[in-house]
Amino acid sequence: MMLPNRSEFDAIMRQDFCSFIGRCFMELNPRTDLMMNWHVEVMAATLEQCRQGKVRRLIINIPPRHLKSLCASVAFPAWLLGHDPTAQVICVSYGQELADKLARDCRAVMMSPWYQRLFPTRLAAHKQAVQEFVTTKQGFRLATSVGGALTGRRRLHHHRRSSQTRRGAL
Repeated sequence: MMLPNRSEFDAIMRQDFCSFIGRCFMELNPRTDLMMNWHVEVMAATLEQCRQGKVRRLIINIPPRHLKSLCASVAFPAWLLGHDPTAQVICVSYGQELADKLARDCRAVMMSPWYQRLFPTRLAAHKQAVQEFVTTKQGFRLATSVGGALTGRRRLHHHRRSSQTRRGAL
């Protein structure tokens, strides 16, 4: 079997979210082998449908230690911001400590040399708090917890909004 060269590998990483998840896992867990399974492929396919606007609401309900957080709160925001650096992503976790850890992991992925080779998206130097980092195109990933505050922030708009105004929370 022939292995892909770097440009082919990069093309796969930009187009196949499941492969991108695998690369994120390797980045964050260099001494652990990923045991890819069908449930990761289903999460990847469904999250990609969310990115494309085909799925508008999603609850991922699987047992702990099955890569939900990596897929939905680390890899997906990085993937989304890679494809659309103006995207506005809010990740809510049960506790602020976990929210911050997932934000640091997402930032580590986005700052990695392989990610920066794949996507032109860059993080802005002026806004790099643990809970919120901003792209140079004004997109962002905001981390908060169930008890955390989102009030007092400027109104957030969905990045794929149609010409008519949407009301309510995203």
